[in-house]
Amino acid sequence: MTSDKLDSFKNMAECPACGCIEHKGSFRCLGCGSFHSTVHLVERDAPPPEQRFVEEVTLDPRAYSMGPNQEIINEEFEQSNDVTSWQGGSTDFKFSDESSEEGGRNEIPLQEPEEL
Repeated sequence: MTSDKLDSFKNMAECPACGCIEHKGSFRCLGCGSFHSTVHLVERDAPPPEQRFVEEVTLDPRAYSMGPNQEIINEEFEQSNDVTSWQGGSTDFKFSDESSEEGGRNEIPLQEPEEL
């Protein structure tokens, strides 16, 4: 007896957003990333106001002014010494030597215009 080829689609479902076939009961589509269920979300209450941490940010309204006499405000950002420059690779964005000898232009033969 031969097995039915459609048996491979048992316990599978179709994504309503993109049509991707995936395992039945999956929470998120592997094709488009849309969520199909809220079962994976946990119900919980918001923390009381005294337990909330709100960082105080001071904004200078002059930074958003578009007046003609407004100077650019010097801002400071966190600096990190962990940044290293990338070295290596074989990507070369230079033009070939042949095109530079011709003046950088590729001459394309044009047909003579027709009179109508």
